[in-house]
Amino acid sequence: MVTLIKYIGTFFFLVIAGLILLEYVGLPLNVGYDNEHYLPDVREHYLDKAQIELNKLGYDTRVIVKDFSLDYEPGTIISMSPRPFTKVKEGRTIILTLAGERKELSVPNFIGVSIRNAILEVQRLGLVVDTVMEEFNPNFQNDLISYQSPKPGKLVKSGTQMTFMVSKGTPPDFFRVPDLINLSLTKAKEVIISSGLKVGNVVYEVHDDLVNDTIIDQSLTAGLKLAIPARIDLVVSREK
Repeated sequence: MVTLIKYIGTFFFLVIAGLILLEYVGLPLNVGYDNEHYLPDVREHYLDKAQIELNKLGYDTRVIVKDFSLDYEPGTIISMSPRPFTKVKEGRTIILTLAGERKELSVPNFIGVSIRNAILEVQRLGLVVDTVMEEFNPNFQNDLISYQSPKPGKLVKSGTQMTFMVSKGTPPDFFRVPDLINLSLTKAKEVIISSGLKVGNVVYEVHDDLVNDTIIDQSLTAGLKLAIPARIDLVVSREK
């Protein structure tokens, strides 16, 4: 009887030992369980740091370089595949998308080009349209660019901001003074120019209850009709 109990005990011991070996040795060897890791989030890291961190965990990397964008720091990781915090086996290749560096280029001549086509070309080159203003200009048809900054041929970097003046065609028989009160100084200047008029003197007054650079008075009455493109003087708020 004692011998039978010993045999039974030995049998259960061997079964338990076998299950432990299967769990911690057999399964990892067969399915690579111990060779899986949760991917760290290397987005916004510089490429060298990201690759070192992933290589330490046993991953290879492949890099895809995107064009320069003002939204991302050049040389940093924009995205990764598989996604961060995904459980992945060692030896997998992790695809890293990298923000490109700024490139030097020559500014094209946009004078006489439609604003729509100019914007498309600016975006294709990696430049940025910052400001588009309008003016009456008899030398250019409606919607054609009459002025640009930076000037044609200037060497600039990707991400440089462009300013365009767009023709509204032949000036009208009269000019109507716009209502500029409560507009920002920047917006007021745009409205004045687009109305065919000119920006005159700018005087500042202290008004703590108003936002800086808010128009509080104008020299010509809104709605007034003028035969010539006169200047409009502005009074602008400023805090102490």
